[in-house]
Amino acid sequence: MDTARGAAQAERSANQVACLRALADADDAQTVGVISAETGLSRPTVHAVLDDLVEAGLVVPTDRSIVGPGRPARAFRFVREAGLVAGVDLGPRGVRAIICDLSGRRLGYTELLRERPAEISSIQSAIHAAAEESSLDLGRLRAVGLALPGVVEANGHLRASLALPELVGLPIAETVAQDLGRPVAIDNDIKLAALAEQRGGAGRGYSDVVYLQIGHRLSVSIVLNGVIRQGRHRLAGELGAQRGMRWTRNADRGQLIWTSHPTGEAVLKAAADGDVDAQAEIDDFCAQIAGRIATVLLVVDPEIVVVRGGPAQESAALLRSLEAAVERELLFPERPPFVASALGREAVVLGAVGTAFDQFSTRIYGVHDYPSPWRRITHDLERTSK
Repeated sequence: MDTARGAAQAERSANQVACLRALADADDAQTVGVISAETGLSRPTVHAVLDDLVEAGLVVPTDRSIVGPGRPARAFRFVREAGLVAGVDLGPRGVRAIICDLSGRRLGYTELLRERPAEISSIQSAIHAAAEESSLDLGRLRAVGLALPGVVEANGHLRASLALPELVGLPIAETVAQDLGRPVAIDNDIKLAALAEQRGGAGRGYSDVVYLQIGHRLSVSIVLNGVIRQGRHRLAGELGAQRGMRWTRNADRGQLIWTSHPTGEAVLKAAADGDVDAQAEIDDFCAQIAGRIATVLLVVDPEIVVVRGGPAQESAALLRSLEAAVERELLFPERPPFVASALGREAVVLGAVGTAFDQFSTRIYGVHDYPSPWRRITHDLERTSK
């Protein structure tokens, strides 16, 4: 009896997901007939499912009717504005916040300079600022995703961080959840950037992705079978934690120091503009890090490597040099392609809001196993973030 009840509940949930997805993917209201054709469900089943979704506040019948042969057909639409999900990227220099509706569409966004020293309250401040700028009611907020630089424990504590040492050991996720009265998903910033690229960026369509970020520091994150590789102690990818490990000869405690220009992005731009010294520095840099990258590739054997070093249009010189340097380190001809990040500087905050959808899907929608709207989340920002 319990088995039969469980099977019926699973079928009901699957039907709810199918109908809700059909409405969420459409810009206009849809009739029962259209939803039936889209999902393959019978019209009586669609009617029953829509009744449940209307009761849950996720779907509403529209005022208009669609006229055709026979009697007018009522249309229904997804109430995407019924709930909000926020993502926050608290970094060493500032904090970014994004607010999306239930379909993943971007409604609010803000960037604030970070207080020094950093405070947990800056996370909530950024969410409130993003809401105020777009006149959004945070009473509709259903979940929050948070990205932090450093080793983030599963319980939401920041275990170690060179960028935010003042927050190490604090119950950050618990504090933000209590303050906002909403559940909080929390993880390392580079890991969430990798997830965003795998779900909706340059790594979309691939299950196994290595993400390499070259900026003030060099960071690596790995996504395997579509899931962030954390490791037993959540240290996977933390190559900088190895004693004596230096990515390059002139790195200072992990901080990359450039000589031809002040920053890595400036070096890339200069190389793209034909600066010989900048290109030579890129070639030397890639030769120095190639051995470490080759080791990661041989351990993981990913399908693709996504590289974030600067704007995509200025990354060609870096990608060519890095591929060539890594190729010299490998015996086998099989190697993944190296591609530029599609989401750029926004990958972290997109990963934060996306992981909130992932972890709290049932609480957000009230429907079991409803898929996170990664395509919409990444589509709305990728055009402006490169």
